[in-house]
Amino acid sequence: MNPHRTKATVIALIAAAGMFSAFAPSVQAQPLVTPALSQFQRAQVALENRITARQVQLVLLGTEIADAANVTTSDRAALGTIITNEQAALVTDYTNAQAATTDAQLAVIGQAMINDERVYLVVTAQTNLVMAADNDSVVETGYTGLASEISPLVSELNRSRAAVLLANINAEVTAATSLTTGVSAGALALTPAGYPGNETQIRTYTAQLGEVSHDLGVARVDVKAIEGIALGAHGVVLKQI
Repeated sequence: MNPHRTKATVIALIAAAGMFSAFAPSVQAQPLVTPALSQFQRAQVALENRITARQVQLVLLGTEIADAANVTTSDRAALGTIITNEQAALVTDYTNAQAATTDAQLAVIGQAMINDERVYLVVTAQTNLVMAADNDSVVETGYTGLASEISPLVSELNRSRAAVLLANINAEVTAATSLTTGVSAGALALTPAGYPGNETQIRTYTAQLGEVSHDLGVARVDVKAIEGIALGAHGVVLKQI
């Protein structure tokens, strides 16, 4: 029994019941009994739901990309292509799942959904990595510019502590930039078919960006410290990244 035909039958029966009650209001409506789904039908519906969940995830990722201010134009386009391709593949998976009539067919479709699409373990990971790396690149550029701008101020302050802090800012930003470089391109090159072999690379990129966040956090603290020194000397307030 096809569960989709069952749904249509139920809807038709409900409509018919409504019409009947209009002509014979004294007759009590009888509850509809939905036939129990077979084991195959339950597996079919479960597979369809898993595919739908992945389709929803892709929509959410697309929204995040659209809202991410610092994703580069080329990276945004590349991610859009990846998501569009995976959505098309999942539409095919869903259509095939609906048309399946055997457990063996469902198994093949289920493997395609996992091995060929990899929405959670690859597509989601690469999207998050690209967005984070592009954002970090913008922040690094901002700190590089700020360090250059405050260099004359640090010289004017003539405080050894301020000079040390400025040097540390440059060092932290340089280290962060080195770790960020290549992450977006590398993440975009990941493919569902490359999993689980590329799982190590995903972890490496994730660890690198974690260290980048730490380095930029240290740079921010150092900027605030220089600001404190400048405030004590001249009442100068530095712009924030």
